[in-house]
Amino acid sequence: MGFTNDVRRALNGRIGRGKRYANTKRMADELGIDPSQLGRFLKKERGLNADSLGHILDRLGAMVSFGDEPADAAREICFRMPEGGTHPEIRAEDYMAVPLVPLALASGQGLIPDGEVLGWVLVWRHQESLRFRTNLVAVEAPKQETSMVPALHPGDILLVDRDDRDPGPGGRIMLVREPGTHGQVLVRRVSTRRTDDDLEIVFYSDNGRDFPPTVHRLNRDYGGDVGRAIGGKVAWAWSDMGRK
Repeated sequence: MGFTNDVRRALNGRIGRGKRYANTKRMADELGIDPSQLGRFLKKERGLNADSLGHILDRLGAMVSFGDEPADAAREICFRMPEGGTHPEIRAEDYMAVPLVPLALASGQGLIPDGEVLGWVLVWRHQESLRFRTNLVAVEAPKQETSMVPALHPGDILLVDRDDRDPGPGGRIMLVREPGTHGQVLVRRVSTRRTDDDLEIVFYSDNGRDFPPTVHRLNRDYGGDVGRAIGGKVAWAWSDMGRK
């Protein structure tokens, strides 16, 4: 029942104002499934057969990971303290190792290949902004990128939660991708506005004079897949205090 409930919870989380689907009917139409069947499944009144469930997961671009495989980008760590002497207690379970990866790779939805990892960032997992977040990757703000100054500066290290792709509420700093197969990956604030037949997504910077906002449509430009537009929320950042 755990897997079924996880699917049901994920589907419900994509329905509503500012979400990927405005209502259950819209979701059913876009996923190609009977609305009444989907509605009963979401209300726990009945299940879905394997074909219907597989069809839904395929359309959503879902990936299945098994319990004996690493599900998240972050990894557990192990401290080895030098023998002898007195050392403060450092518990490995209070930290996690987050992979530092190229900006374009961080915006994807799959596992991070070991060969693409540039390094590792040690993170205290009890920081309020990071608590309960596990699927984190670290990226470096491009050296010449000044679009998010003063909030972020070139060279800052950003932690991105790849599980948090919800653009609401407006103004969140997120990793975004412009439309197209080779769309540029950027760090921008995001806002949305519902139109008659689509969801308008605005990417805007803190330096609007040099980096004006861009406006896209979820269905028209991204095939209705918010994961193609948003790679994750910037949950934390380290900045060089020499610039302050």
